[in-house]
Amino acid sequence: MRVESFNPNRADREFENVAIERLVQAAEMVANAARRKCPVGTISRPMYKTGPYAGQPWTARDAGQLKKSIRVTRKRTRSGKAFSKKRNVRVYAGNFLAYYSSIVEHTRPFMRPALEGTMSEVKQIIGAK
Repeated sequence: MRVESFNPNRADREFENVAIERLVQAAEMVANAARRKCPVGTISRPMYKTGPYAGQPWTARDAGQLKKSIRVTRKRTRSGKAFSKKRNVRVYAGNFLAYYSSIVEHTRPFMRPALEGTMSEVKQIIGAK
């Protein structure tokens, strides 16, 4: 039997897209669990008006800013294509305004327990044993 016009690269791209979509779905599950476990402060205040850091937006505090900063990202190359054969789906907590995410993670963990709590569902989505 002879197969004409078979393009294995096209099949690889299709399999990779399906695998990446599963990874994104699993990462969203972890991110949702992290949002549920994330500690939320009660203090909100505007940015400093005087002092050496006056007018800096990171001096403001917003209750729930850390929870709002939890997100799923997919790393891409400069050309816009996803890195193949690398870890390209990540769950991040923190940003410019919630720079204290690593401090909170070390004192009151929320990301690691979220991953550990959803590990069975993640394995089911990905198809791992």
